[in-house]
Amino acid sequence: MAGFEQKDRSSERQTAACEILRLVQPRGFGQALPMIFHVHAYVDDHVLKSTAKTAKEAFAKAIEWHVVGRLTDISISDGNRSYSIAEFASVMALAEIANTAASVEQNVPAEGQS
Repeated sequence: MAGFEQKDRSSERQTAACEILRLVQPRGFGQALPMIFHVHAYVDDHVLKSTAKTAKEAFAKAIEWHVVGRLTDISISDGNRSYSIAEFASVMALAEIANTAASVEQNVPAEGQS
């Protein structure tokens, strides 16, 4: 019987969390750098391409192509990784939650301060 190697995926999760925050972190906040997102869809043997300056614009274009254009096999890329629409939606939601939690932590006064 073949042995299976189990990996410690905790470092992969931390890297993924950083990538998630980088996707939706507002420009000018922290160390965020401007990013270009690429949206790709395939129609027969042709590739449709679009670029967007924000994650929200890229997501909107992907949804437009999927719903209005009835295209399938749509992906959104940040230059490092390519996401399906469902994956990108999950990443965006997790990033928004993380941003909300971070802003709440910044607005809570430290103990002993009024």
